[in-house]
Amino acid sequence: MTTMFRLFTFFILMLLGPRAWSQESGSATSAPKAEDEFGAKKNETKITEVVTTDSVPSSELLQRAVNWIKVESLKYKKASGTTSSSKAECTASFPVKPKQLNPEVDYTGKITMKVVIECKASKYRYTVSDIRHVSKNGRTTGGSIDNLVPECGSNAMNEMVWKKLKGEAMRGAGLVVQDLKEGMQKASNEVPSDDW
Repeated sequence: MTTMFRLFTFFILMLLGPRAWSQESGSATSAPKAEDEFGAKKNETKITEVVTTDSVPSSELLQRAVNWIKVESLKYKKASGTTSSSKAECTASFPVKPKQLNPEVDYTGKITMKVVIECKASKYRYTVSDIRHVSKNGRTTGGSIDNLVPECGSNAMNEMVWKKLKGEAMRGAGLVVQDLKEGMQKASNEVPSDDW
């Protein structure tokens, strides 16, 4: 009977796997938890590039970045501008709304993104990240463009509309990048002063 019991226990432990062995034998060490290496890191859409310049000191590049943040654009708004010793950052946002007269999904609102410009001697790096959609009514907010399904859910915003909105967000980010690169080519004393 004891031999049959031992065989039965052995068979059950084999089915339960190595974790049951360590617990059954009274071992103080447990098997390490297997972590999902892709689940821990969330993919985030970032647009980044290092741009080299001809012998421009970092202080001049930083001043150009600050000037770009201060200059208003008709296509989008810049807000929350901050500066440190080697970088300038702000939030850029532009309005979005459906082009149809009576849209299936009214996602009217804005796309926001974080813009960071880091400056070193003769080069700077810009990074556009945290690209998000926020609707005016709050019921059709898409959230981060990295979401497979919008924050409001697929019932409120279908897959086709969400893809179209993501495309619009990426075009807006491209516009910000183009404008930034043009602004960084202008010397800091070329920016018109505010005459009031």
